[in-house]
Amino acid sequence: MPNEIDRRKLEILKAIVVDYVTTGDPVGSRTLAKKYELGVSSATIRNEMADLEEMGLLEQPHSSAGRIPSSKGYRLYVDKLMTLDDLSADEIKFIENRIITMAAYEIERVMKQASMMLSELTNLAVVLKKPNIKKCHIKTVQLVQIDQNAILAVIMLDTGSVKNKHIRLRSIPDPEELMAISNLLTLKLRDMTMEAINLEVLNTIKNGLQGHDELFSEVVGAVYESLKSDMGDDYIIEGTSNMLKYHEFADVGKVREFLSLLDNPDAIFKDAEDGSETDGLVIKIGDELDIPEAKDVSVISAHYRINGKNVGTLNLIGPTRLDYSKVVSIINNVTSELNKKLSEEDLISDG
Repeated sequence: MPNEIDRRKLEILKAIVVDYVTTGDPVGSRTLAKKYELGVSSATIRNEMADLEEMGLLEQPHSSAGRIPSSKGYRLYVDKLMTLDDLSADEIKFIENRIITMAAYEIERVMKQASMMLSELTNLAVVLKKPNIKKCHIKTVQLVQIDQNAILAVIMLDTGSVKNKHIRLRSIPDPEELMAISNLLTLKLRDMTMEAINLEVLNTIKNGLQGHDELFSEVVGAVYESLKSDMGDDYIIEGTSNMLKYHEFADVGKVREFLSLLDNPDAIFKDAEDGSETDGLVIKIGDELDIPEAKDVSVISAHYRINGKNVGTLNLIGPTRLDYSKVVSIINNVTSELNKKLSEEDLISDG
């Protein structure tokens, strides 16, 4: 596409995107001639805009003489014309300080705080996909007695997360039995993914026990059911009210459409992960999402990592009229700092 468009058309398209993102008003040729040093007359700009519209890069809203970028126009801008904004020293310091204060938080709270910070910095909605434990590997299993008839099953995963399960027993457990079962489970389950653990695997382990069958069945059955119920995708959602700041969502119907997207985040954000990449990000714009309710929406997604392993995604969602250059710079900075924090050994794991 860029090879088919001369430099002047590209400069005009870029000016239209920048102006429309800034003002929210459809852009006319006279506005471009006055505000931007394009070196050509208003009439020439008008002709070039007509060509850009014919190429599907611009659209004409109803009852407006101006033009706005189409999803295709935004895509060309993001891929070929966009220059990333440099964050100010204050913005960088703000991000660093907020993430430093997360040091004493458990992982899940860190993720919630990061989502809130991104929403505050970008004025967009943030949907964070939590780590799906199905793909996580087990490191250790510990059974800790916390009461006469109660134990705590503690499962450490390779992401640093810890899954806890309170189990009330029918009888008082023997500490040596608990230790034996803990050691055997750690030995047999270490490095297995959560989704690979099934009743057949557990029965095989049970057959290797001597004299602990009843306690093993009671403990492992409760842990197994708890973990299986916790294997679906889970999300943290922040900043939905930010959408009311954009005139694109002034209509009640548009707000309902947007909220319906968040009711089923799997559809939109799974699709977003297959989009075009910009500096490690995935950006899906309007029609590219292939969801009728999302035709006026853009999604910017970035992986977050623990010890270099992708464990989830941060997704920014807002109108297609985004300040992409600013938003991409912010999410790049935040995910970079966040990945460092999530890989620190002193970070408290969640329960």
